[in-house]
Amino acid sequence: MTYQLQNSALKDESVSVDIQFAKVLENQLSKIRSYKSTTFDDTNNRQQIHPAIEIAQQFGEIASQRALEVKSREINDDIFSQEEFDNWELEMKLWRLVEELYSLRLHPNEVEQNRKVEELASILIWLQENTPDISISDDDNNLNLHDKWSHTRIALSTAQSKETVEKDIGVELVGQLDADAPLRSDKNIHPADEEIDSINLELIYKFVLLGQISSAIDYAKDTGNLAISLILVGALDENDQVDHITRSGDKGKDKSAWTKLVYEVSQNPRLNPSEKLIYTYLSGGDISENLKKASSSYEEYLNVLVKSLLVYHSLENQKQGSFNYIRIPSPQAKSIGEILTIVSTAEGTKAKEESKHPIRIIAASVMINKVNSLIQSVDENTDENILRILTHLAICLALIEPPSNAHVLSTIINFYFSKLSASNQAELIPLYLSFIPDEEEARTLYSSILLSMSDKQERAKQLQAARRIAASVITDDTIIAADDAPKEKLENVLKMAVESVIKETESHYKQSDGIVAIFDEDSEDAVSENDTKLCNAVEWLYDNRMFEDAIEATITVIRRFLLNGKLTSLRRFAEGKNFKNLVSDYNLQNAGIEGDDVSEDKKLELINYENFVEGLRLLNQWRKFTAGKSTYDGSTVEASLDKTTKLMNNLVTNWLKDLSNSLLKEIRTLYVPYLIIELITIYENAREKDWKYLKMAFQLVNQVADDDANDFLECFKASQRLQEFMVRVGQLSTIAAERGLEGIYCL
Repeated sequence: MTYQLQNSALKDESVSVDIQFAKVLENQLSKIRSYKSTTFDDTNNRQQIHPAIEIAQQFGEIASQRALEVKSREINDDIFSQEEFDNWELEMKLWRLVEELYSLRLHPNEVEQNRKVEELASILIWLQENTPDISISDDDNNLNLHDKWSHTRIALSTAQSKETVEKDIGVELVGQLDADAPLRSDKNIHPADEEIDSINLELIYKFVLLGQISSAIDYAKDTGNLAISLILVGALDENDQVDHITRSGDKGKDKSAWTKLVYEVSQNPRLNPSEKLIYTYLSGGDISENLKKASSSYEEYLNVLVKSLLVYHSLENQKQGSFNYIRIPSPQAKSIGEILTIVSTAEGTKAKEESKHPIRIIAASVMINKVNSLIQSVDENTDENILRILTHLAICLALIEPPSNAHVLSTIINFYFSKLSASNQAELIPLYLSFIPDEEEARTLYSSILLSMSDKQERAKQLQAARRIAASVITDDTIIAADDAPKEKLENVLKMAVESVIKETESHYKQSDGIVAIFDEDSEDAVSENDTKLCNAVEWLYDNRMFEDAIEATITVIRRFLLNGKLTSLRRFAEGKNFKNLVSDYNLQNAGIEGDDVSEDKKLELINYENFVEGLRLLNQWRKFTAGKSTYDGSTVEASLDKTTKLMNNLVTNWLKDLSNSLLKEIRTLYVPYLIIELITIYENAREKDWKYLKMAFQLVNQVADDDANDFLECFKASQRLQEFMVRVGQLSTIAAERGLEGIYCL
């Protein structure tokens, strides 16, 4: 079963494995959506490859490519890590196991016992196919392995020669060269031939372990082991054994007869040990020697035990067969679970140590169909690669069958989010959100993730990814029971994120009694953590062009800052924004749409805020100009002064005045005095340029005194800053006296 990867990124080792795995999932989104159901009786789906199976296959291919890339370093004399290679190879095998077993589990046999046999056979095939092929070394060829019993033949050529050889080697040789001669006569072949036989029989056994019966037969023939080759012919249809076991009322070949006869042969004590291994493996019974031989390999140990249990099931199905007098002992284990326990407790073996490898533990959980217990054990300390594997395995299983506990899947995906964020791959997060079963939980998780992002480029990448995934997000008949269109899903998450921050920080912006202290200094201390959190949250609405929501949130934030005197925070929030343009963008976005959710008063309020922010920017520029002790001789100074004073006077006179909202009246009351005092300071400093500016300062003072013409005096009284104003006027009068009576009279 082969599928081609659909994106070059999947084959590029320079791309992170996280991106490669994510690309596989993203490429499958449309297929997942089109795969309407996993109902076993759905004939349409039976004819398709389930997306989860294809995903597992592609994950395995990625792991295989990674293993090859690591191996190539060794070939090229670069740094080679055996551990890294082993991990990728084991992961490749794991995904192939998932592919094999869940292909069966999608459409299981109705009879439970037959289902277990099918899975056992699938595990055996998986073990055999994922074991390296046999290679015959040059050293083996140098031993004349293909010349059967040549030393014994030479010794038997004459009676004198036979006696001489027997005397030299200390054993009595057989009198004939047929295969059964040693067994029949209880005599021996030449030790050199014994050595060659052992080598050949061991190689044949390896072929048999791999299920390569044809290769075993061919090699047996080539090396003169004709009797064994004839016996192995009976195992040629071994791959058909599962069908034979699971077919009810099968009238085909009685496989049990061959198995029992092979078992009978295996009991001869004079058999070469390697030959005995072959027969025992094929017929069951006491496999202790096979297990000793396999003790250095987890996979081979498992292979021997699984084969033994399969043979047992085959015999159980043919209880009424031939040679019933031959009794083959029951296997050590009666289930794959018991087999895995035997391997993991095989004291003194390398197989036991290898069974502790985390990826082998995952593979074992796949075999016994208890992956969920491992998924539930994941925490923040789980190894990153194991977390990646289990997360993607959990997603595959959820695609096959909706999880009984959706929160378990959500939890492991959330842990994976942390890994992605820590490795600067947060743009992959939207893809995995689409696999969280609970829509509300997905929104909550995503909103918290979004709020942790403040970098503009990072936010842009996140939105780009979210929009792309939203366009092909799984709906209705698959994992997520979506109640929104894709675009609305993203917008709802962003709104939830902003609303949660606004609500969470509300208590920090309660107004206190008395005079509100106004801060407008370029100081980090002037901007609180909550201010920053609010600003960053609202940025998402701007980035995603959610103009209506941006207007509402912007008004909330600005009101909070103004009512608490946080002008530095307001300026930071306004950086890169134009509130007039926000209103224009909203109007354009909603042109032709009946009804208007944003009132004209709110639009006007925003425009007023833009003017105010521009005033703050100009004030800040003049502060820096003055602090830098710059001269007023520059050619642009007067034009800049005119621009500033014109805007400031307009703000003092008109800002928020035409709006009836009581909260806005309170804000005007707070800031008209502030603006007037700041403007007086500008005039005062500008007297260096022209004495007329001091005259303009006193004109402004007179306007404050004229409470019939404006609300300036009322604002000073309400904000409790009238006394401060009077002190400032006194200071101004003192400054006017710098030029004596002439300076005062010219005012």
